[in-house]
Amino acid sequence: MGRRTGVSGALSIVKSRPVVAIPQSSTRPRASRSSLSRGPRQRHQGRLWLIRLWRLLVFSGGAVGLAWVLLEKGWWLETPGQVVVHGVSHQDHGALLAASGLQLPTPLLAVDPSSLQRDLQRLVSPTLQVQVQRTLAPPQLVVSLQHGVAHAWVRRSSADRVERGLLDHRFNWTGFDAQHQGAQHLLDRFPMVKSNVLVLVDFWTPGLPKTLARLFSDLERLETRVNTVRITADGQWVLGTSEVPGEVRLGQPEDLSRKLATMDHLYAQLERKTPPFSYAYVDLRNPEQPKLGLSQGQGAISPIGEDFRWPY
Repeated sequence: MGRRTGVSGALSIVKSRPVVAIPQSSTRPRASRSSLSRGPRQRHQGRLWLIRLWRLLVFSGGAVGLAWVLLEKGWWLETPGQVVVHGVSHQDHGALLAASGLQLPTPLLAVDPSSLQRDLQRLVSPTLQVQVQRTLAPPQLVVSLQHGVAHAWVRRSSADRVERGLLDHRFNWTGFDAQHQGAQHLLDRFPMVKSNVLVLVDFWTPGLPKTLARLFSDLERLETRVNTVRITADGQWVLGTSEVPGEVRLGQPEDLSRKLATMDHLYAQLERKTPPFSYAYVDLRNPEQPKLGLSQGQGAISPIGEDFRWPY
């Protein structure tokens, strides 16, 4: 009885102990599950990529087709009325369109506005400024002509010929022959010139427009009436006035504003007091020491007296 009781007590103790499960490695099952789940995900991403590619192809094809329809059927210049020219009459509109060489019908996008603008600028008067633009809705070419004013007439001499032209709004040389103007230009056959100054140039250089702009800006503020501006081949500047002081030799265009101010002061002094001798020209190459060039037989150069009260 005692042994049985001991054995049954031991069995009850064993039965009451909790059973602890031994953890097993889960590496292989997890790898198998991830490989199984990756397959459907990749197939789904592949389907999305194909759908996006298909949409891109459809949209690109639609855009190309729409562009082709617009080019073939919509954005075309078919009638002269689609070339709008502002600033000219109906008769000049037809003449300008015929001389431009624009062939109708033609695709609107095939027309280069810059090239057409240069061609039209050569056809019209130098005092007209041309601007060409394209409009898609409605399909048109819009040509704007703005009437400008030239600064002065120019006569440019070279070794074998003499050219006549204008100083445009930027003081650039622009060829203009009044005898052949009707054949060369279509519009504005009589250009508007701002001043009555004739510029005579023996040698044109790229830096002349900037210097001429400074000269004409100063001349507008002077009382001396200048008729001619002569620029010699060696770069000497000579002004011609209607009355006094006559011919004014400025030399090189350095210190131009000071020389012109001295000339204007001399004009006021000579208007009030005539020198006791005749002179051929005024030498202002050095504005601080102006001199009178005497006539032939009277000597070379005579300094101007102090009673003229020079401003410098």
